[in-house]
Amino acid sequence: MRSLLFLLPFFISAAAYSQVITVNQDLPYLSLGKSISYLIDTSGRLNIDQVVEKRKSGEFLKSNTDILNFGNSSSTFWIKVSYRNQNRQKAYLILDVSSIESIDFYSRSASGSFNKIHTGSLAPENPGLIAANNYIFTLPEYNYDAVPQDIYLRLRTDNILLVPLKMAVSERLIEGLNSTERVESIYIGILVALLFFNIFVFIRSKDKAYFYYSIYILSLFIYMVCYFRGYSYYLGYDFRIFVNTYPYLFLGIGSIAGIAFSRSFLNLKVLLPQSKQFIRLLIGCWIFTIILCLLGYKSYCSILVQVLTGTSSLTIWLLGVVVYYKGYKPALYYIIAWAFVCLTSVWVVLSLSNVFIYSEISFRFAPLGFIFELLLLSLAMGDRLKKLTTEQLVIQSEKLRIQEENLYLISTQNERLEKIVESRTKSLRKMVKSLEDANADKSRLFSIIAHDLRSPFNSLISLYSLNDLDLLSLEEVKMLLNDSRKSFDHIHNTLNNLLYWAQSQLKGINTMPSRFNMLVLTNDLMLVYQPLIKRKNMTTELIITDEEDVYADLNQINLVMRNLIDNAIKFTPLGGHIHLKIWGNEHFIYIDVCNPVVGILDINQLAEDSGSEPSYGTSNEQGVGLGLQLCRDFVEKNNGLLKASKEEGRVVLRFNLPKFKADIITAVNR
Repeated sequence: MRSLLFLLPFFISAAAYSQVITVNQDLPYLSLGKSISYLIDTSGRLNIDQVVEKRKSGEFLKSNTDILNFGNSSSTFWIKVSYRNQNRQKAYLILDVSSIESIDFYSRSASGSFNKIHTGSLAPENPGLIAANNYIFTLPEYNYDAVPQDIYLRLRTDNILLVPLKMAVSERLIEGLNSTERVESIYIGILVALLFFNIFVFIRSKDKAYFYYSIYILSLFIYMVCYFRGYSYYLGYDFRIFVNTYPYLFLGIGSIAGIAFSRSFLNLKVLLPQSKQFIRLLIGCWIFTIILCLLGYKSYCSILVQVLTGTSSLTIWLLGVVVYYKGYKPALYYIIAWAFVCLTSVWVVLSLSNVFIYSEISFRFAPLGFIFELLLLSLAMGDRLKKLTTEQLVIQSEKLRIQEENLYLISTQNERLEKIVESRTKSLRKMVKSLEDANADKSRLFSIIAHDLRSPFNSLISLYSLNDLDLLSLEEVKMLLNDSRKSFDHIHNTLNNLLYWAQSQLKGINTMPSRFNMLVLTNDLMLVYQPLIKRKNMTTELIITDEEDVYADLNQINLVMRNLIDNAIKFTPLGGHIHLKIWGNEHFIYIDVCNPVVGILDINQLAEDSGSEPSYGTSNEQGVGLGLQLCRDFVEKNNGLLKASKEEGRVVLRFNLPKFKADIITAVNR
């Protein structure tokens, strides 16, 4: 018995020595949980001196896993690490997790007292500490290759406490960090690419499934990358504090978005309407978790999340299986992809609950399960979009075929209706045009008739007024009556024309061509206007080079000639010379009425088809401004054309009429 008591200090010393970590170039960059020991402080009130005493009394427990998993506990945990640095280089202790709220690092100084460094996910920034997505503490440099040195970590969190601890010299530290960042940068890049791709597809397709999927990816990115792996520090101190204070806010939003995505993707509303109650229950539980998180109950949220993560994943996966067996083929990729979510979720939950040992592989590659699931879901989304597009194309082609048949029926009916409407529209247009033309012709005709009658009646009224006043002798009355004889004949002819046009206007103005001679018509009109010519002391000249008859409406051409001669007299200065010429070619007789003008003449105004303002002659004779328009219309009705030009200071108004051809007229009459 005494021999056993004698050997007991030796065994204790050997056990303690076996936990010393030798720091050199050969130390792998892996978690060293099996080489450390820990103490559970249930009260959370122990100080470093008390902890050292408990270590001496053997109250520290030896770890048997690479990564310590203390679960969700309100206790404070003390970690003791013993090491010996053989390289005489800077050595570091790496706490390769970022979600612990309170961390105190204790190391001995050269004087033997403890130095303390405080940090944590909710602690202020510490310039003496390397804090990124993990915490790197510099080990004391005063003693190399001597007795083992002890360092202590005091850890407190409102979440599941995982403690992956590593030690390394500078070179090994850089290699390890680079290796870790390379792996993590791969799935971070995949997440970012998937996020932007699905946002782009949602914008183009307006498919709500892509919107929910984008929210799902973004929320998982914030939870897995920014919180779980600690990369929130890239986005600033305030964002890091917010993410570490409310981590389950993002996990809850992502889970709700995942459920909504699954509901939309699997078309559960149509294919499995009875699943609505399960969906509502899951969403309600996640909303309750989010509210707890916002209220600050992170510890309770951690417990709920472990239960809900596995439950939600399994429930949604089972719904996908049911829908697939109901014949919804796009659910195949979904079932395969979501199986990875279920396996990863169940594995992580059971590992965090210490059912499985939480190892370095679990810690490093758990996010990769979610990445693989997202990639497979993207394939499922693509397959679904392809099938939906094919179905839409089939539906659209069927709709197009039906529309074409309907359009054909409608078009044939429309063609018949259009023909009827077109025929009636043409008739109405002809009637309207005929009425408009008739009304315009009447207005113009009566204006010119009034213009032709005004002057003779004024002369007659003046003659009777002088006779009533006994200012004229019998001889003078006879002389004036004889001089006015031509004017009275003109009045008589005009009144006859008026009665003729009034009778014809009951059915509109119709052109009734006949055979007549322009020389005879012109001579008769020159006799009518002879008194006016003498009054203005004018001379006239009529040149005839072709005396063939024309085929036109006599009354209309009579009006044209009277108007042109009247205008020539009106606008020719006193003592001027009026020139008339009748000439022809094989088919037409041309009539020119030429007279000199005083002042500036706008020949373009005479050549236009539109009406002009009334003008005054050289003796203030007033016109109505419609004469040339009516002349142009009447000439065109008789297959001719009226043109205005200016030649050597004279206005030339020229129109043509077809010659009388017996054979042509006979054919037309037939």
